Amino acid sequence: MKIPWDIKKEDFPQTSVLADQIKFVLGYAILAPSTHNSQPWRFKIQDNFCRIYYNPELKLPEADPSGRDLYISMGCMIENLIIAANYFGIFWDFRPALKDNLIGEIFFKEIGEKNIDLKYLLETIPKRINARGMFENKKLPAEIEAELMSLKKDGRIKTDFITDKEKISKIAGLTAKGLRIAYKKPSFRKEMASWMRNSLSGSKTGLPGYSLRIPLPLSFLIPTLVKFLDLSPVLAKLNYKSMSSAPFICLFSSEESNPEIWFETGRLAERFMLQLGSKNIRTSIFVASIEMGDLYKKVQEVVGINLIPQFLFCAGYMKDVQGHSPRQNSDDKII
Repeated sequence: MKIPWDIKKEDFPQTSVLADQIKFVLGYAILAPSTHNSQPWRFKIQDNFCRIYYNPELKLPEADPSGRDLYISMGCMIENLIIAANYFGIFWDFRPALKDNLIGEIFFKEIGEKNIDLKYLLETIPKRINARGMFENKKLPAEIEAELMSLKKDGRIKTDFITDKEKISKIAGLTAKGLRIAYKKPSFRKEMASWMRNSLSGSKTGLPGYSLRIPLPLSFLIPTLVKFLDLSPVLAKLNYKSMSSAPFICLFSSEESNPEIWFETGRLAERFMLQLGSKNIRTSIFVASIEMGDLYKKVQEVVGINLIPQFLFCAGYMKDVQGHSPRQNSDDKII
């Protein structure tokens, strides 16, 4: 069976029925990032529209008790889907619902003119990766901040770009502290371990060792070690080194904090990450500093804001990156 990451725009079923075309663009949607690579989305295709749901069985009560990360993940997925549908000329409308586990409905039309302006983003979707490791000591282009800000459409979401190395180091330190808080909890470790896989696992969900830069032999042991031992000192140190090496942090914040804001934050974040990825700039998601306890207040102090931090990623150049995390095929997500 074809690997989901190997999707090619040339394989779009140009002359097939609309249902087949919808299934094809869902192949781009499911390449979005999600917490623990849980892939919480579900799709129900009906006539010319597709209902989007999240799977309540994939909620993460320890890592994501509020559900914020789940809605951000769903927003990332929808952004991919809309980009793909627009490029192939079949997008009509998206109507959010955010009721119970229903996210919304996306409507399609019979194939029209392609939006070739989106070609570079479409081609970046299968290349995007949540990079792990050390960033190169190289600044991003000076125009990148203005370029990203030109993409911002929702005035409720504020974006801050942090390039000062002292501030980046402080946020990295708060991230390390957040990881230590999380991994001291046996219930968090148990949940985290349940999503970790050895690097040769055939599982299509979760985090294989290679995606976390864990050596192959150790990947067979790490789920058990994480479950029963507090590895936070080691993990905190590794994450601090990686994050503090980044030349750029992007922080999304807002006055309100609710599923609608989280969902739109996910859409914007995915758009930013794809824009950066199209320029061979790697992105790496780090949210422990804004999710554990009251650490987000320290982040507010460092950045100089009084809004609620919702999502954070680092960006920069990285010579070597790990392979893609696995994905379930889109057909497996259709109900």
